[in-house]
Parts: sequence; structure tokens; C-alpha cells
Amino acid sequence: MSHLNWRQRKSAMYRANKQRMAFRPKERMENEQLALPVIIKGDVDGSVEAILNILDSYDADEQCELDIVHFGVGDISENDINLAETFSGVVYGFNVDANKAIQQAAVKKGVQIKLHNIIYKLIDDLKEELSSKLPPTVAENVVGEASVLATFYVTVGKKKLPVAGCRVNKGQLDRKMKFKLIRRGDIIWKGSLTTLKHLKDDVQTVKTGMECGLSMDKDIDFQPGDEVVCYEDTEKQQEICWDPGF
Repeated sequence: MSHLNWRQRKSAMYRANKQRMAFRPKERMENEQLALPVIIKGDVDGSVEAILNILDSYDADEQCELDIVHFGVGDISENDINLAETFSGVVYGFNVDANKAIQQAAVKKGVQIKLHNIIYKLIDDLKEELSSKLPPTVAENVVGEASVLATFYVTVGKKKLPVAGCRVNKGQLDRKMKFKLIRRGDIIWKGSLTTLKHLKDDVQTVKTGMECGLSMDKDIDFQPGDEVVCYEDTEKQQEICWDPGF
């Protein structure tokens, strides 16, 4: 709709939203991808037009759809709050106000109102809101690395369990963390340790330069040269990739 002026856009959006509101909330949720519905209000036509022109550059729909439900001129109204509630959206206002009754209605309906008087701060706020919709990414943080020097078996009851004799080359091995076994570049096992010993003692950690014996939660035929990696999964919040140009 970038070729339309804001009043033409508003008319087209009204017709589209009238049809969308015919769906029950559950049906809308099932039919829509990850999205942030927003209502934009500004003090004058020029402000609204400027914000819409910036939003026209939005190009991150594959991460989170930016759904402009409604926009207009004037203070935040009851209709804005009702629309935001219907579409589970956020109300953004530029150089406008939301009186006490409107704020109370928003709180009651669980609607966020975000007021700004600088456009780039409104856009930055919008980017943060979009980013908060994204699921976190999970990355492996390596805690320690060890090399398998030798293998042997210990008898537990009637069962022989494989044990790897290792030397820690980097960081430390921490029994409560996750582990993986790498052989010639291929990951052949991921899981947790059942035992970690230094000399004959059960230990929680083994540090760089120390030797240890360890067994895993699966019977593995260790080979000298295998690499044992101790790691933890860490979550990192994704950021929306949209760059509005300022």
C-alpha cells in the first residue's frame, strides 16, 4: 500500500480488518504466523505518514510479520484499545496522549500503550518488541576439552562398563554439564557422564592438565584419540533483522 496516501491506506485497511474480525480469535491464531499487530496513532497527518513510510521498509516477515491493524490521527481512543485487544496488538502513539480512563482500560484488557515524541525512539521500541516475539537461539558454550589416552573396563555387578582414561587439554570437565564424544570430526555420542574420577576418587570437576577416568550414560567403545567435549547450552535472544536506516 506504499503508493497510497495515508487516508487511502486507512480505507483499504478498514475493509481488510472488517473481514478479519469476522474470524473468532482462536481461528485467527491458528491461521496466522508469528506476528506483531500494531496500532499507530500520531498528532498530525505528516507524523503518521512519516511513520508509515518507515514501516514500508519492513522486510523481516520471515522472522515476524509486522501487522499494521489500524492507524490514525489523535489521542489514543477506546477503539484503539479494543482493536489491540482483539488482535493481541500493541498501541504506539507519537506526540499524542492516553487519558487516565484509556490507560485503565488498557491495563484491564492487557493492552500495552507505548507513547513517544521522537520517531526514531518509537521505531527502536518497535524493533525491540518485534525481537521479543522471536524464539531464542540455543548455542553450545564449550566448558572443557579432553583427549582419550586409553580405554579399559570396570566390573559393576555382572556387567563390564567401558571407561575412558583422559587428559584435560582445555578448560575443565564438569560432571553436571553435557558431554559429547567426537571421533575424527564426527559426533558419535551426546549425553551425560555416569562417573568422573581423578585417581580413585569420585570428583565433580577435573581441570586442565589433569588426568581422569570417565564413563558415559551409554556403552561406548572408546578409542585413543577420541575427543571428549564438555559443554552447556546457552540461550540467546534473537534480534529482528530489519534495518530502518537510522
